Amino acid sequence: MTATRKLAVAAGAVAMIAALGACSDSGSGPGQTTGTQGPSQPQAGNAKHGPMFPECGGISDQTMAEQTRVTGLVTTAKNSIGCQWLAGGGILGPHFSFTWYRGSPIGRERKTEELSRTSVEDINIEGHSGFIAIGTDPTLGDNLCEVGIQFNDDFIEWSVSFAEKPFPPACDVAKELTRQSIVNAK
Repeated sequence: MTATRKLAVAAGAVAMIAALGACSDSGSGPGQTTGTQGPSQPQAGNAKHGPMFPECGGISDQTMAEQTRVTGLVTTAKNSIGCQWLAGGGILGPHFSFTWYRGSPIGRERKTEELSRTSVEDINIEGHSGFIAIGTDPTLGDNLCEVGIQFNDDFIEWSVSFAEKPFPPACDVAKELTRQSIVNAK
C-alpha cells in the first residue's frame, strides 16, 4: 500500500470517527437526557428544527459522478440521515458523504474540524451560514473539503475527499453539493 493510500485510509478513518463522535452521547447527568444531546444542546422538545432534506440531500448518483468526475461511484451507505459514496464501493480511494444532524450543535463539529484540518473559515451558501474546512495532503494538495451549514438547531455536512490526481477543486465540489442540497430541502 502506498503512502498516499495509507494517508487516504487514515483520513477516512478520522472522518468516520469524527462523524460518529458528533453523534455519541457524552454521558447523562441531572437535567440531561440520554442520546445525542449534551448539556449545551436544546432538549428534544425545545429544539427548533430546520427544513427536511430528501434522501442523500437530494443528490443523485449521476450528479455525484458529474460533480466529482469520479467513475464507478457506489452508494455504500444510505439511510434517513445520510449517504456515502465510494469508488467501486471500496475504502481505498475517494470518498464523499452527506450527513444531516437533527438537534445537534454545529459548534462541536466545527471545533473538531479546527483541530484536524488545515483551515476552517465561515461560509454562507444560499443565505445560510456555517463553516468550510480544508484538509491538505502533502502530495495531493487541498484534497479534502467539508462544508457544514446551520439550520436552527440542525445542520448538514458535505464531505468531499479525493485520493489521487487529477481531481476538481474539492471545495468547489463541496460547495456546489451543499448548494444543491439546500435548494432541494423542503
